[in-house]
Amino acid sequence: MSSHAVSSPNRLRAAWNTLTTPRWQPVIYAEIGGLLVLALAFMPGGFDYLHFFHKVAQGCVQCAYNPYFLEWFLKPLGWLPWRVSYLLLAIITITAAWWLARRLGGRPLAALLSPAFIWILWLGQIDIVPALGLGIAWWSTNRQKPVIAGLGLLLLATKPQLGAFALLLLLGWNGWRALNIPALAAMLSFAVYGLDWPLRWLGYTPQTVFGGDAWFYIAPTWLLVSLIGVLFVRGRREQLQYVVAATLAGAPFLGAYSFFVLAFFPLRWWEIAVAYVPFALMGLTAEQWWLGLLLVQPLLVMARLLWQHGRIPAWATRKNEQGQVSNPPLPETDH
Repeated sequence: MSSHAVSSPNRLRAAWNTLTTPRWQPVIYAEIGGLLVLALAFMPGGFDYLHFFHKVAQGCVQCAYNPYFLEWFLKPLGWLPWRVSYLLLAIITITAAWWLARRLGGRPLAALLSPAFIWILWLGQIDIVPALGLGIAWWSTNRQKPVIAGLGLLLLATKPQLGAFALLLLLGWNGWRALNIPALAAMLSFAVYGLDWPLRWLGYTPQTVFGGDAWFYIAPTWLLVSLIGVLFVRGRREQLQYVVAATLAGAPFLGAYSFFVLAFFPLRWWEIAVAYVPFALMGLTAEQWWLGLLLVQPLLVMARLLWQHGRIPAWATRKNEQGQVSNPPLPETDH
């Protein structure tokens, strides 16, 4: 065997290590992101954006299932032709994904190349808006800026079925000052859309149930039971990741593309790989029900967080200690 053949694996490994250094990661990310945008420019994608969200950006607040104030964040896109604004949304989404992965501890390239993320680019979905809210609220929490965290909570509220429980957790960490911006936004929304807009919105909110009609009845119970697990997880970021995973695994009204949010958090290689399996099986069989297997990913994440960062809550420890004091062991007696 020649010395060239022996050294080839070492050279490949050295090249990979060079490309994955912090210096080269932004360059590679930008190149792959640019290729994705170029592909979107020539492929017939953007169905959801054309029929729903571009109309919202142009003022039709009832053209999508989201709360009416989503219009405020999409408004600039409505000034452009739909195809141009669709590509601009893809660029914004890719750029925001880099920042989110860096803030939440994930791997930017793994997030960019996740099948669910590529799917939202293809459809023109706007899940990056609540995801950006998650990142802003987390960043502000770490820097003790509760008012700015309120902006993140408002963005999270643009997709309540994805962000509601994360919103409550972040609100608990930041206190009532985090409600300043959401409260002002609520008053403005009543002035713009009318006091009854939440009732009108709720009147047509239900949409396709992820995982089938039976899941509609199972999911709420499962979601509430699984959320209890956050009490046994140590670390704020880990708790936030757990709540996001539990929401993805239990919220009935979520599209499969929403699972991309989990890729912004730290994931093990098997947690990343398992998300590719349902899409591969769907491509091979042309059957969408395989996407139900996406539930495996958040379940694995929840189990791993409980295993690696599990703890006994302080309130349970105090209760146990009080029980020991109030019921001391009986002294031993001679028989």
